[in-house]
Amino acid sequence: MIDSYIWVEVKTTNKERFFLKCQEIQVFIYDVVYENQKIKVKILEKDLKKLKKIWFIKIKKIQNLGWNALKEKVHTYHIYLISLLIGLVFLYILSHIILSVEVIHSNQDIRFLVTNALNEKGIRKNTWKKDYQEIEKIKQEILDMYPDDLEWLEIETKGMKYIVRVEERKLEEEKNEPGACNVVAMKDGIVKEMIYSSGEAVYKRNDSVKKGDILISGTIKKDEETKKTVCATGSVYAEVWYEVRVSIPLTYEIQEKTGKVRWNIKAKNNGFNDFLFKSRLKNYEEDASSLFTLFGTEFLFVKQYETTVKEVTMDENEALEKALKEVDEKISLTLEEKEEIIAKKVLKKEVNNSTMNVEVFVSVLEQIGERQEFVTQE
Repeated sequence: MIDSYIWVEVKTTNKERFFLKCQEIQVFIYDVVYENQKIKVKILEKDLKKLKKIWFIKIKKIQNLGWNALKEKVHTYHIYLISLLIGLVFLYILSHIILSVEVIHSNQDIRFLVTNALNEKGIRKNTWKKDYQEIEKIKQEILDMYPDDLEWLEIETKGMKYIVRVEERKLEEEKNEPGACNVVAMKDGIVKEMIYSSGEAVYKRNDSVKKGDILISGTIKKDEETKKTVCATGSVYAEVWYEVRVSIPLTYEIQEKTGKVRWNIKAKNNGFNDFLFKSRLKNYEEDASSLFTLFGTEFLFVKQYETTVKEVTMDENEALEKALKEVDEKISLTLEEKEEIIAKKVLKKEVNNSTMNVEVFVSVLEQIGERQEFVTQE
């Protein structure tokens, strides 16, 4: 059995006599604190009865130590501890149960088909959450069940909800090719490359063309005589030109993280979106992850990274470099495969009110051919 210690308050007018009596009745004192007419002594709990038999002192138990102290605290706060335990169990259950399943697709028949398949596989409301491997296995099984109807399926767990996104498989329809067409220039340029599988090329490499010119003709001729008409098919890559204007502030502000991090809980629904605890940071960036959803309210765990505003000033060379990079980004957004920026030239730059205004001439390799139908002459 583990020995338990206690603190006892002793009132006596003769401390020496008290200590001698403790030796006589074999009560060992492990620690002593003197306080005027009383003393505090640390003894084994089993020796308390022996002290009570000493007639010339008054004693009072004031504190349990060790295991007994722990039991005393558990007894004092047992209602709180039980409530906390129940809350943790309830929170665990809420975070591992599914209350709803939403299948997202515009076709009602597809939603019905997928919902039934999910039910058969155990993906339904009021069930325990499945792990990643189970969900991946179920996804593949459903796709194998309906190979002609479903192209793609994704099951996302969000709080206490499954969100199922699905893409319908559409059988390829036979395409009706137009009877006669030309490939026509959509803009001015200089031809750099021409790739075609039907029709006759009208221009060659390094020829200048205007918008609307026929680049690949659908009229097949021999000795100036039309032999047949086809739908011309091909791509024509030409050098085209743009003038791009950008403005770059020489002085601007950036947000920098200070390294200070705080945690919070956010509740979010249609009419409410706020933290449960007051934020201690004035400026911060958030990184949130979903905990669970309860009665239509989503609870998020949020990490807040404190930020501070820093003013940055660039010289003209840095601003020009940034302007050219921005020009690249603007042009690149419109480019397709095999299209690229050939060259750039600064036409004009000026600084006005701490802002650099830059005008840039850009030559670009683009596919300028567009197919147009035409009526044949009988």
